[in-house]
Amino acid sequence: MKNNNTSSVGRFIEEYRSSETLRLHMPGHKGAFGYEDDITEIKGADSLYAANGIIRDAEAAVSKLFGSRRTFFGTEGSSQLIKGMCFLALNHYRLKGGTAEHPVILAARNAHKAFICASMLLGFRIRWMAPENDFSLCRCKITSEDLKKAITECDKADVAAVYVTSPDYLGNLLDIKDLAQTAHEEGLLFLCDNAHGSYLRFAEPSLHPLSLGADMTSDSAHKTLPVLTGGAFLHISENAPKGLEDDARNALLMFGSTSPSYLILRSLSEVPERVKKEDYVRTSKDLAKLRKELESLGYLFYGNEPLKLVFDLRHSALSGEEFGDAMRTHRIECEYSDPDFLVTMWTPFNNFPEDCEKLFKAAKALLPEYKKSSVQKPELSTHLPKVKHQPYEVLYRPHFTMKVTDPALPGHVAADALISCPPAVSPVVAGEIIDENAIKILKYYGFETVEVLR
Repeated sequence: MKNNNTSSVGRFIEEYRSSETLRLHMPGHKGAFGYEDDITEIKGADSLYAANGIIRDAEAAVSKLFGSRRTFFGTEGSSQLIKGMCFLALNHYRLKGGTAEHPVILAARNAHKAFICASMLLGFRIRWMAPENDFSLCRCKITSEDLKKAITECDKADVAAVYVTSPDYLGNLLDIKDLAQTAHEEGLLFLCDNAHGSYLRFAEPSLHPLSLGADMTSDSAHKTLPVLTGGAFLHISENAPKGLEDDARNALLMFGSTSPSYLILRSLSEVPERVKKEDYVRTSKDLAKLRKELESLGYLFYGNEPLKLVFDLRHSALSGEEFGDAMRTHRIECEYSDPDFLVTMWTPFNNFPEDCEKLFKAAKALLPEYKKSSVQKPELSTHLPKVKHQPYEVLYRPHFTMKVTDPALPGHVAADALISCPPAVSPVVAGEIIDENAIKILKYYGFETVEVLR
C-alpha cells in the first residue's frame, strides 16, 4: 500500500521492502540487521547522477519548496557540493569567453577546507577577502565595499566568481543581498556556502541566500533540517545565468561516490513533507525568549542567526572549551567551542520547552564561574600572510612537520590549510608564508604543529 504522506523515494522503498523480493544485488547486508531500507540503484530506484525518475521528481519537489530553478541532491555534505559549485563557476567562466589559464575566485577568508581543496583540484587562484582587525577563527565580516576593493585590485577579466560563507559558525549573517548585487553589477557569479542555513528559507521573511540574490548555494541540509548526516542540497537560482545547471550532475559525480546512500537520499526527499515554516518561526521566537532570559542573568551572546545561541566568553575567565566541559556535567553537548565562544544549535526537533529549561538551569548554575573576570587576552589581527604559491601549486610538493614553537618557523611556506573546524579563518593557507602574526594566532588556538614545504 502506498503511503501518500511520504516522498516518491520513500514510497518506492516501502513497496520494495514489503514485496519480500529476493535481494541478489548489493549491498551485502541483504536487508538484515535492520537495514531493510538501505538499497542501491535497482530497477525503479533511479540513479542519483543520471536521475530521470523518482529522484528527479523528489529534487523537483525540494526545488519548489526553496524557490530554486534547479536543486540537486548530494549525500556527502557541503564538502562535495562546494567543489561542484566551483567547477560549475569555472565552466561558466569558460563558456562566456574567459581565457585565464587559472581563473580567480574572490573568497571570504572563513572558507570551508573543501574550498581550498577545490582550488588544489581544479587549479583556480584564490584572492582572499578579510577585515584587518579583530581576528576570530570563525568570523569574517565581508561588506560590499570590501568586495568592490578586491575587484579593483585584480584583473576582472580573470575573475570567475565571488564566494562567501553565510551564516558562519558563530551565527553571523552577511548582507547577502548587497554583496550579490555588487557581484552582479560587475558581471560575476555569486556563490554562497550556506551549510548552516538551509532552514533560513523558513524564516519570516526568508533569509536564505537564494532568496537574497545568490546564484548558487551549497546547503548542508543535515545541519538544520530533519535529514541524515551527509544530506545536502545544491541550489541554482531562478535568476542565475541560463545553462549553469547543465553539468551539475557531472560536477557532483566528479567529487562524490557512485554508491550514494539511499537512506540519505530518502531523508532529503522527505524534507517537503517534514518541514513546516511555522515550526521554524516558532522555534526562533522560543530561542529569542531564552536569549533574553539568559541575558537578564548577565550572559553575553554573539551573532544574529535565529537558531543559534552563541555564548560570548571573551570577557569571562572561562574559555569556550571549559564552558563546554561544564555543560557536559549537566548532560548538555554543544556544537562547537574555542577560547572565546560556545555555540549551541537548535531546531524544531528539540524538545520545547524542556530543552530550554535544561539549558537555562545549567547556565544559571555556571553563572558564578562565567562572571569571573578574564585575564587580558592577546589582540589578534586578521593580517593575511604573503602568498608565495597558490594552493594547487603545492599539492604534490614534499613537506615536513614543524612545531609552532620552533624559532625557525617564520618564513617557511605552509603546505596545508590549518583549520580546526570548517568553515573557519585559517591562520595560514597552503602556499602562504608563515609570519609572526600567524604564529601568534596558531598558539592562541592551540595548534602545536604545522606542515611546511621543503
